[in-house]
Amino acid sequence: MLLSMNVPYIMVEDNIQRIANLKIGVEIYFDNNTIEEVNPQDVKRLSKLLGDEGIVCTVHAPYMDLSPGGADRTIRAATKDKLKRSVEMANLFHAKGIVCHGGYNKWFFDGHHQMWLDQSLDTWEEVLKEAGAGLPVMIENIFEEEPLTLIELFGHFRDKNLYFCFDSGHFNIFSAVSLEEWLIPLKERIREMHLHDNHGTSDEHLPIGMGTFPFRELKTFVNRLGDVIYTTEILDESYVVEGIKMLKEFLS
Repeated sequence: MLLSMNVPYIMVEDNIQRIANLKIGVEIYFDNNTIEEVNPQDVKRLSKLLGDEGIVCTVHAPYMDLSPGGADRTIRAATKDKLKRSVEMANLFHAKGIVCHGGYNKWFFDGHHQMWLDQSLDTWEEVLKEAGAGLPVMIENIFEEEPLTLIELFGHFRDKNLYFCFDSGHFNIFSAVSLEEWLIPLKERIREMHLHDNHGTSDEHLPIGMGTFPFRELKTFVNRLGDVIYTTEILDESYVVEGIKMLKEFLS
């Protein structure tokens, strides 16, 4: 089991000692512009610095404006490029996995999930090929109200290195079905969880227990899981230490 915290790439080097002191791994987030500008040699150097401190990492790919299953081939091509570039950086970091957004939104796609699925298959085939056998690619729930689209996506890649990252905050805002209806069908695909809280109306990224997500119910499920990465995503720096503390307590 790996515990980690989400940190933007541009902030990682200046905070290495702080991360080491917190005794936690790091999920390195590349935004859309940073992933185009980053120098692979700088990534290799940062990877060594992290390794010297015993800090294990994962990577979070960019997602703003991207659409892995989009109908517009130009947008989809740009999405592929950024995702594959992120995979390249993740491999340079020797990351334990890379988290990506699947991009399905029933309002944006007008309910045509088959169109999204057909286009997505092509995108993830290319991304998985770039990732290789050693880097798990994990798709995170965002706007999905229920897990059908992700179940179908994983069904097409059942023998590939494509997995699920469950995000508690997104579930709490967008899900129209129970926690059990999300987790039971996807339990064999869960490789990571983003655990943070909110009050069900906006993505506040609060520490566990400060909102309304049913963490007691999740705890029963977590106790039955195997080797999973648990990442706290706290945006307000004043809550970081509390967020890590609550994550460790939740998993103890």
